Amino acid sequence: MDWVRLLSRLLQAESLPGQEGEAAALLLEALKGLGLEATLDEAGNVEALLGEEEPEVVLTGHLDVVPVGDPTRWPHPQGAVAEGAVWGRGAVDMKGPLVAMLLALEALSQGPLKGRVRFLAVVQEEVGGLGSRYAAGRLSPLAFVLGEPSGRRLMRGHRGRGEVWADFEGEEAHAALSGPENPLFDLAEYLLALKELPPFPGVKLTPTRVDTYPGARNQTPGVVRLYLDARYEPEADLDALLDRLRTLGPASVYVPEEERVSGEVRLVVPALWPPYRLPEDHPLLRAALRALGQEEAGLWPFTTDAPYLGAKAPVLGFGPGDPALAHTPKEHIPLAEVEAAAQDYVRLVEALWSAAS
Repeated sequence: MDWVRLLSRLLQAESLPGQEGEAAALLLEALKGLGLEATLDEAGNVEALLGEEEPEVVLTGHLDVVPVGDPTRWPHPQGAVAEGAVWGRGAVDMKGPLVAMLLALEALSQGPLKGRVRFLAVVQEEVGGLGSRYAAGRLSPLAFVLGEPSGRRLMRGHRGRGEVWADFEGEEAHAALSGPENPLFDLAEYLLALKELPPFPGVKLTPTRVDTYPGARNQTPGVVRLYLDARYEPEADLDALLDRLRTLGPASVYVPEEERVSGEVRLVVPALWPPYRLPEDHPLLRAALRALGQEEAGLWPFTTDAPYLGAKAPVLGFGPGDPALAHTPKEHIPLAEVEAAAQDYVRLVEALWSAAS
């Protein structure tokens, strides 16, 4: 398999959430080139199976990416091979890890199998995890290996993230004729109260944006919306947080929901990306650490699909690439890193099979 060319083409295939078709087609072609039967499920997830007997380990990651942004800010074009690396949006987050998983499948197919391994590339991770939420409903493996970038360090979870909206209502009026019913004043008082709010257990709360509706600059708004970013630990009580925020001023405080559609699948997804923690003493985590020669697992700074998958089986995080490059115009992955991760995935799969026997 010419994996460098495959990765380059994957990075050139813009696959924003809901537009993953071109990247999915490239992976289907590559999997069939490995002699595997590859399919798309009802949500548009790419899937293939190597081996027949249990236990099953799932190698998984997502197809979608965030936008490329201004192309002039990138040092190399999308998909370029330069400086010993492949450059472009998705190089580490996370088409590079997906290609490393394909290389691992190719290597595993050459030897005796002590179980089976499923490849799963999902859609819409960046906007709520529709693909993983759907796939998890029908899978019951021994474990998932989630390839989000980690610098090839084993990860056992992350904090959660929530979006909280606070709406302030007022009266729309021409700015030249406006009265005191301006919700921007309510917003100002609310932000000052929020600044003085004592730390809430297990939550980091940050105001990030304000919008006004209808939005004219010569009109007082009918609604002012404040966006709050909540990063929270598993023990945090979000309902209690919302109740506390409602006491700070005359705002309607809530977690919004959004309908997501992919293929035949339609889900209403709240703006909550839950936390996930695999216990440090979990036997599969300990087996994976031994296989990689690592002492302890870390925690990702960002959210992933782990909570949806983790409802069905333990999730072990491991991927090539520097996570600090994700979502930046410097995103790239060294060729040697992809190849090394492929060997690591083989070790992980075989160690997990052995731990179950």
